Order: sequence, then structure tokens, then C-alpha cells
Amino acid sequence: MTSRLTNPLEHSGSLTGHILAQGASDGPTPPSRTAKVVLIMVLVMVLLVAVGAIIAVIAGDTVTQFFDDLTASG
Repeated sequence: MTSRLTNPLEHSGSLTGHILAQGASDGPTPPSRTAKVVLIMVLVMVLLVAVGAIIAVIAGDTVTQFFDDLTASG
């Protein structure tokens, strides 16, 4: 009869120990992609700010005129 005696937590009577003993051992840590994710996030934010600035410049006179008309009639 083969027994897995490699982990003493398995025989402690603890449910947590039993569950942890059933899991696979940890493998090597995967390489981090944090720099790539941060770069993509910065590029998206720059693009959003640029598009917003372009829209604000194009629509600025229209919005100003709308609020001027709104305050003049009220």
C-alpha cells in the first residue's frame, strides 16, 4: 500500500491540511509582464487625452455659444 507521507499536514486531521496536500506543487514563477502592461496603459491614456483635447477644441465654440444662449434667455 503506497502512502503519501511527504506532507505531514495531510495526516494532521485538519481539513485545510488535507486540501493543501492534494494540490500540485508550485512551479516556477512566470516572467513578469508588468512593464508591457504599464506601457500599453500609458499609451491608451495619452490617446484618450489627445482625442479629448481635439474634441474640446473643435466643439469649444459650440459649447460656449450654447451656454451663452442658455444664460441670456434665462
